[in-house]
Amino acid sequence: MDKISVITPSYNCLPFLPTATQSVLNQTHKNLELLIINDNSSDGTDKYLNTMTDSRIRVFHTAVGGAAKARNIGIQHATGDYIAFLDADDFWHPDKLSLQLNLHKRYPDIALSFTNYEHLDEALEPIIDCFAYWGHYQDDSQQGLRIEKALETILINNIIGTSTVMLSRHQLTEPIWFNDTLSYGEDWDLWLRVCEQHPIGVLNSVQTAYLMRQSSLTQTQERKLSNLQHVERIFDQYCCKHLHKQISPQALPKGKAFLLEGYADYYRSRQQYAKAIWHGLNSLRLDMHRRRVRSLLGDCRSALKLAW
Repeated sequence: MDKISVITPSYNCLPFLPTATQSVLNQTHKNLELLIINDNSSDGTDKYLNTMTDSRIRVFHTAVGGAAKARNIGIQHATGDYIAFLDADDFWHPDKLSLQLNLHKRYPDIALSFTNYEHLDEALEPIIDCFAYWGHYQDDSQQGLRIEKALETILINNIIGTSTVMLSRHQLTEPIWFNDTLSYGEDWDLWLRVCEQHPIGVLNSVQTAYLMRQSSLTQTQERKLSNLQHVERIFDQYCCKHLHKQISPQALPKGKAFLLEGYADYYRSRQQYAKAIWHGLNSLRLDMHRRRVRSLLGDCRSALKLAW
């Protein structure tokens, strides 16, 4: 039976880590190891980890500072045929690994697979699932798919949640690492590098729960402009690459439209409606979408209210 290495970086996530850990140990696929990378937590995580008795758990204490570096430590020590990632404040449904492994067996050439995931509030109430929000794979009756034009698909819009990913060591032609020099988007950067060389697959069912913590949302909002700029730099690198066989001429404008939509959302949250309208118009010009029309009309109404 194939062995799966699960890598969980954790920094001061003690209120959530037990749920994440238990969701791994409760998987119907039992041949696994869980590598928990405790990245200098100060909330009692080390004491909790000392109580763990399951022989499948391996704990590493470090102070590298950052999820990318912590995940790389996990990759370095992983012994499985497959590598999966689970953040300490997320959790899996029991059949997640089993279904994903079956997908890799059905399409043995895929190097990476991911699943749909659901956003939950802090009361564990569902908000929305990723694929429904972005309108992906809603009309496909197949549970597992091999994605055609993988690089183009993920470059246009990164719908891959890190806690949903499984990598196949059988298919990866070279060692894989997160670029820990990037302060944001290092996960997307890795998925794109994999997609350049390999096909990927997706389970269009929800197998992962993402907790929308208020503290994380606040931090993300504060850093949103900087994060968008990092994403733009990664995107622009692919615009300069000669990957014409993998990326159609229509793909880059679509990807740029998503990026501009993100900028519009940022300025909207700051009530800077003129900038939001400017970015919204340019996004709409590149790729017409009803969601963007609605957002643009809303920004215009809000701008008029402020003017009056």
